[in-house]
Order: sequence, then C-alpha cells, then structure tokens
Amino acid sequence: MAHVAGQEAVKGNIHLADSLSNLAGTYALQLNDSSLLAVVLNAKGKVMQIKGRRDSAFYYYSKSLHIAQLRHDSIAALPAMINLGNAMIDRHNSETGINYLKEALEIARKRNNKKYMAVLYNNLGKAFDIRGNYSMALQYYRAALDTLERMKSKEYYLEPLNNLANIYLYLGNDSLAMKYYQKVGKLADSLNYQSMQATALINIGNLYYENNENDKALKYTKAANALLGGQYESYLHSIIYLNLGLIHRNLGNAKVSYKEISKSIELARKFHIYDVLGEGCMEMARYYENHNQFHLAAKYANEAYQLAVNNNMLNLLPETSKLIADNYRAAGNTGKALKFYDLYSKYNAQYQDTINNKTTRNFAFLYELQKKETANKILMQRQQLDKQVLANVRLKLEQQRILIFLSIITIISVLLISILLFYRSRLKSRLNNALISNNNEITEQNKLLEKENAFKNKLISIISHDIKSPMMSLYNILELLSVDELSEEEKRELIRDNMQLTDRALNMVDDLLSWTRQQLNTTTVHYTTINVYDLGNEIITFFQPDAREMNINLVNACSPETTVYSDYQMLKMVIRNLFSNALKFTPSGGYIEMGVSKTNGHVILYVTDTGVGIKPEDQYKIFSEEKYFTTNGVRGERGNGLGLKLCRNFVEKSGGKIWLESKAGKGSTFFIEIKRASNSPSVQK
Repeated sequence: MAHVAGQEAVKGNIHLADSLSNLAGTYALQLNDSSLLAVVLNAKGKVMQIKGRRDSAFYYYSKSLHIAQLRHDSIAALPAMINLGNAMIDRHNSETGINYLKEALEIARKRNNKKYMAVLYNNLGKAFDIRGNYSMALQYYRAALDTLERMKSKEYYLEPLNNLANIYLYLGNDSLAMKYYQKVGKLADSLNYQSMQATALINIGNLYYENNENDKALKYTKAANALLGGQYESYLHSIIYLNLGLIHRNLGNAKVSYKEISKSIELARKFHIYDVLGEGCMEMARYYENHNQFHLAAKYANEAYQLAVNNNMLNLLPETSKLIADNYRAAGNTGKALKFYDLYSKYNAQYQDTINNKTTRNFAFLYELQKKETANKILMQRQQLDKQVLANVRLKLEQQRILIFLSIITIISVLLISILLFYRSRLKSRLNNALISNNNEITEQNKLLEKENAFKNKLISIISHDIKSPMMSLYNILELLSVDELSEEEKRELIRDNMQLTDRALNMVDDLLSWTRQQLNTTTVHYTTINVYDLGNEIITFFQPDAREMNINLVNACSPETTVYSDYQMLKMVIRNLFSNALKFTPSGGYIEMGVSKTNGHVILYVTDTGVGIKPEDQYKIFSEEKYFTTNGVRGERGNGLGLKLCRNFVEKSGGKIWLESKAGKGSTFFIEIKRASNSPSVQK
C-alpha cells in the first residue's frame, strides 16, 4: 500500500496517495511491526514531499530513520537516510545532507549493495553540482556510471548520464553536452523509458533555446510533448509548457505563449514545482506589464517574489523586486517603490556575486581539467617515447645477435657489442635529457598560467563586488529623482543619499585602482608621518551611518599623539577593510574598537570586534594565497575572500606585519605592526 501510495502521488493523485499511506501506517501499528512502520513512514515522507510539504516530509524521513536505527535495521535505514540527505540538500543545508548521503554510502558498501551505491554516487554528485563543486560532482557521476557498468544495469544508467551532460552544458561545452543528451535519448528509447527519453528531448531543446535557435528548440520541445501525449500529466508537462511559452514568446507568438505558460502554472501548482511556478509567474507578470495591465502584472510579480524568497531562488529576486518597484512607482507609491528598488539593488548584487563566484569556480575547474589533459598528453608522449626507445633497443639487440652469430673473430664481436651498447646508452641519455627539459618548460608554463588565472579571477570578483552594486543603487536613486511627484524634502533626502553613495563609490574605485597597481607591481610606497587618531576618526566617520543602522558602536581608542611612519593610502585601505569585515560579522548591539598596543620602536595597531569570530581550522586560510576562503556575514552579506589577502600584501609591502587572534563566538582582533614615527611617544596598555 505504501508503494502504491508513492506511485499515485507521482501521478498527481495526491488525495488517494495520502489515504493509502495513512491506511498503511494504521496497519503497521496494528501489526506492531516497527520495521514495516519504518518503511511506511519513509513512503509517507515521499508523499508529503510531492505535496510540497517539505517540513512534514523531513519529519517522516527522520522518524523512519530513527525507528530503523533503534532496530539496527540497515535495510530500512538506507532509503530513509537517502531521502533525509536529499531533503536537507533541498532545504539548502548541503553540508548535513552530504554527511547523511556519505553515511548511507558506507552502509551500502559494507553490504555490497551496488544498486544503492550507484544511487548514492549519483545523489552525491547532484549535491556537489548544486554547490558548484563540479570536479567532485563529475567524480561521483562517473563512479555511479562505473558501478552501473559493472552491474550491467542500463535502466539506472540514465540519470547520472543525463546529469553529466547537464554539467558539460553549464560549463559551456555544448558539443559534449549534446553528445551525452543524444546518448540518453537513444538508451531511453531502447529501454522504452519514455519519461527519460522526453527529458533528453527537453534538454536538447533547452540547449538550442540558450543558443537562440528557437526553431530547433521548438521542434525538440514539441517532440517531448508528443512523446508524453498519451500519459497522465506530470511535472515534466509543466516544464514542457513553460519552455513552449518562452520559445513562442521569442518567436513573437504572444497569444500562444500566454496559453502555454498558463497551462504550465496550473500544473506547477498541482505538483508543487516551485522553480517552474516562479518562472511562469514572472513570465506572466512581464506579459501583463507589456499589455499595460499593471494590477495583474503586480499580482503575478508578487507571487513570483514570494516563491523566490521562500525557496531561495536568487535568480528571480532581482527582476521580481524591480518589477514590483516599477508598479508601485507607476501607482504613485514612492515610499514602497524606494523600498523595493533598494531590495532590487541588494538582490542584484548578491546574484552577480553568485554568478562571479560560480565563474571563478568554473575557471578553476576548467584549469584543473586543462592540467589533467596536459598531464595525460605528457604521459602519452612518455609512453610513445618509451616504446620508441624499446623498439630501438630491440633492434640494436637483434643487430648484435646477428653480428655475434656472423662474427668469427671474438675481438671484433666484443668491439661491435661495446660500440652498440655505448650508442644505446648515449641515445637513452639524450632522450632523458630532452624529456627533463620538456617537463621543466611545461612546469614553468603551468605556474605562469596559474598566476594569470588567479589575477583575472580576483579582478572579476573585485569589479563585481566593489563597483557594480553601488553604481546600480546610484542609478535607482537618480531615476527616482526624475519623478515629478516627489516633494522638496524627499528630493533633498535622496540628494543626500546620492552624495553619500557617490563618496563611497569613489572610495571603492580608488581602492580598486590601488589594488590593481599593486598586483601589477607598479605601486610605489610613499612613506609619511601619519596621525593614527585622525586616521581612525576619518574611517569611523565613513562607516558611522552603516554602524548606526546596524546598532553597532564604533570606538577610536588611539592616543591623539600617536603617529606612525607608513604609506597613508595603503594604511587607510587596510584599516577600512578591517572595519568593513568587522561590521559584516558583528551582530546588533556589539562594538568595534580601533586602538594602539604597546610598542618597542614599532606601533601595533589593532581593530577588535565582538562578532562571531573565526573557527581555528579556518584562520590560516584568511591570509593564504593558495586558499580561497569566504563566508556570509551575520546579515547575509557576501564577500569575495580577497580583502584580507590585499591587506596582507599592502602591510608587507610597506614593511609591516599583520596577524589575527580570534575565538569562535567571541570576536576577532587584527593586529598591524608599523614603524613608529620619531616624534611619536611610547605607548603602554
């Protein structure tokens, strides 16, 4: 009954599935069979998941696992553990979800259950795929395919093969993605597995759609729809209808597009396919806005916005918030318009950061693939060279045998053998020297390529983080200033905001130029005497508006007489970076203090906060050139992991040192040791 309940839920017969799963649970309780109850609860969780009730699904999976573990029933525990891991990943808790899946994989390995091993390899691949770790994802997908190859199971072969194609599509290798999609389609056709065959056709259509080949995209999407024509409507139909709507929109068929997207929304609501529903609502909002039906556009935009917020669909948040802001502005509600324009700027910055982070990971991953390909080529060259040497040696030995056989005089034979051995040794030595020389040249080229790629990735991330977001905010404020309905007081307020944002943007551009010069080794250190107290006041004044809004107290504990001998712009950049990081990781009600510690020919500046601190295992990554480390702030702010590395470069270039002390949950302190100016008094603390 539990199995039938799952099948009916997939068909969309939710009420029947719910009734059957409840009845199965009642029988399991009456039979007092806890192993059976664990299986029923796991099936109940699947029904809840298809109904869109994720919290309930999570509850039933957890309860099923708990009962199975109490009975030490690993057979019942495995499916519950897999579903629980997938549910955690679905709830954006990928680390915990991956741990559940890895634990399940260990159980499957111990029991030598290759079917579950293949399923878990595939699920782990999807988890790392979602996190953007494509190298690990590819390893797990290939492990799944290797396991299934040994099992000679073609049915389960389809999903990891399709996932492999999706990764190559995301990485921009269209030809390889198309090759795998076609493989999926042919295999699904041979197995008469229509849903997977339709999935392959949908993906091929998407590939053509992304390349703006709408006629080909329409052909394959219609083929997928025709293939599923005789079946009950499922979540695949909602995807097909949405894709048909988008393709017809591009082809200028607005009425057909509207009809197809309406059908997609109806099915997405039925099957709780939130990403498809969000995209469909957003498309309907665009449609009604283009037809000047702003109240309907606002209705769908608000629904898409709520779906994006509730399901963390960052790709929809910028456009939905801007559309809502535009509607409020058209309705004359300036206050709410400003609120959603601000949200648009925030979400757009986060979305761009996500894209840039993924781009950085893609560059790194593609570089790793390139290194592996280069290593494989070198290995093949070595093998060919070895074969050539071996062939030469065999030839020479054969010549020796012939010469020895034909030779009558022993001295002549020995002489000939010696000459041949010497020639072989000399040839081998020359080949080895050539191989060593080639290896050294390849190593030097790889190091140069790594350095160039690291510089490009850093530059992309800095430009996105430090320029694009403030410029977008400035644009929105200036756009609002053009509205004639604003009062003089509102205009003055917006002008003040505009001046503040302009000042910040100029400072960011200045910092970026300084960083670029430093990376290109063109920065000259200009030593001068700097009053630390005045510099502290300047930086605190810069951050005071943000700190006041966050309810964080900024304190300048430096002595007014303390001076240091350093580069003013570099030191200002470093301390401002430390304050910016401290604000990100300090909760409301905390404080950030800048002060001076005891000196002995040097001044030790410190910036301390009452923030969340840094875990011991992460502290060494902060200033490391080899490690990439970043984490979100307490209010969801995103970083690029480069600021503190830049601080270290500037401090060391000006002859100083920088280090940190931190305890998780109690805050962090960053120390900078700088030369003390000759007129600065000694300080004791």
